[in-house]
This record gives sequence, C-alpha cells and structure tokens, in this order.
Amino acid sequence: MKAEINIALREFHSSIRSKRFVVTLASYLFMIFFFTYSIRDELIQRAGQAEVAYTSLPLTGVDGNMVITPLSLSTTSNLSTILIFGSILGITLGADSINREIEEGTIKVLLSHPLYRDHLITGKFLGNALSLGLMISVGFVFSIAYLLLLGIPIDGASLIRSLIAAFVTLVYTTIFLSIGLAFSSILKRSEVSTLVAIVFVIFLILVYPLVSPTLASELVGEKPYCPSEYNENKKYDNKIDSCIAMKEWEKKRLLWERRLLTLTPTYHYGSLITYVFSGDELTQDYIPLEESFSFGVASLLIFLTELILPLALAYIRFTTMDLK
Repeated sequence: MKAEINIALREFHSSIRSKRFVVTLASYLFMIFFFTYSIRDELIQRAGQAEVAYTSLPLTGVDGNMVITPLSLSTTSNLSTILIFGSILGITLGADSINREIEEGTIKVLLSHPLYRDHLITGKFLGNALSLGLMISVGFVFSIAYLLLLGIPIDGASLIRSLIAAFVTLVYTTIFLSIGLAFSSILKRSEVSTLVAIVFVIFLILVYPLVSPTLASELVGEKPYCPSEYNENKKYDNKIDSCIAMKEWEKKRLLWERRLLTLTPTYHYGSLITYVFSGDELTQDYIPLEESFSFGVASLLIFLTELILPLALAYIRFTTMDLK
C-alpha cells in the first residue's frame, strides 16, 4: 500500500502543477461565479426559505421535485459547469497517464524499483482522483463563501445534502478518469488518446443527449396520423391530446429516450443529485435520506459499474502490454 500512496502523491503533485489543471480550475470557478451571480437576486429572496418545486436538470435528461433553498439552488445551477469541466478534466488527466510515461521512458525507471504494475496504475488513479477532489472541494467552498458574503444563512440540512452531492460529483468525475486511463492503456500516443478522449466527452455530454430524441423516434416507428376533429363551431381542432394513437406514440418515444439516456453517466449523475435534494410537496421539506437512497439504488449501482468497468479494462491492458 505504501507504493500506491507514493505514486498517488507523485501524480497528485504533478497534476495540480500542470497548466491544464490550473486553467480548468480557474475556468470552473469563473463559471460557478457567473452562474451564481446570475441568480443573485433570487438567492437573496429565498434566504431562510425552503420550497419544493418541480425542477429539470439540464444536460442530464432528469427532472423531479426538489427542495429549493439558496444552497441547493446554487448547487444545482452549477450542475452544467461540473458536467463539462469535471468530465473534461477527469478524462484528460487519465488519457495520458500511462502512454506518456511510456513515451518519455520514465515508466521503466519506475518499474525498476520494487513496484508492480497494478501498484502503478492504482497510484495514478488515486493521485488524479485527489486532484479532482481538490477541484470539487475548492468549488464547493467558493459557493459557500459567496452565499455567506451575500448574507445568506446556510441551513444544516442543505449543507449535509450538498456535501453528499459533492461526493457524488467526485465519483462522477472519476468515472471519466477511469475511461481516460482505459484510452491511455489502449492508444500508444498520448496526443492521440487525449484528442480521442476530448471528442468522446463532447459527444457523450453534448451531442448524444441532443440526438437521443431523434434516435428514440426512429426506434418507436413512424409518427401516427392524427385526424382533425370537427368541433361544434365547425372549426378544425388539431390538439394532440385528442388523438389516442399520438399519445401512445409519444409515451413510447419518451420511454425510449429515457432508455437511451440511461447509457450515459450524466443521466445517473443527474438522477442521484435529484434524489439527494428530493422533497415532499405535502410537507414542503426534504425526503429522509434513507428513503432517497432507496430510490437511487439502481442509478448508484450503474454509476459504480461505469466506474469499475473502464478501470478494470485499463488494469488488464496495462498489466499485459509490452512496454518496449
């Protein structure tokens, strides 16, 4: 375990000193400030208040009833920022972790010590995960500090749930880190693996959610014809609600769209965040955490599977590859 810790600390120091990390962190904090400042008046108006409202999380395809407090609103409004910056930083940190060492020849020096290959890749994963944890922690503290500067009190329930949301965010970013490690173990050139990783993130987060409704429509089949109804005023009324076939088609399309979105980590990330901040309309308060966790078991299991599978692939590939 000592070997993994030493590699992790080496990777952590190397990561946080890189221009890539500094630029991403600065951009991340700027976007947090931008989004939080844009809802500044609403945050001040909601100070000391809690309301359950139907909320949609952009880019995730997830919606539901959530408790809206200044802190929960600030956290969810910054979701788009972490979806983009967290995933890009995570996958790029991993995308050149292995092949860069091979290209520079430093991996032979490392393995000349009493160090196994699985120790090396574990240390690299942990070190880069620490870097991601640092970015998320700085963003979290920044959001809290900004609310306090505005004179907005932080309620304990929202603080606890925001901490849980921060942990879920860390797991989300490490999913892309493990995918990046898989790319780095498969592709020999670090430039190629980094470019492929960035294209993959852009497709998965931005392109795929946009094309999934079209794909769902194709899978459901041709859109049914809905005849006009002749009302008593002798005018044609083209309301979709009056056509049963159209309603069934739309229901199936939405079901397939949801199925397609479940293939992405962003969907399950949005689902878990929704469960963390979920609220009851009757009580106008948070649903108990144990009940929220019971709702999110399926998403959590898929979430962890999406983390483990690419990491396992990277392990298998790295432990069997020729390092010449």
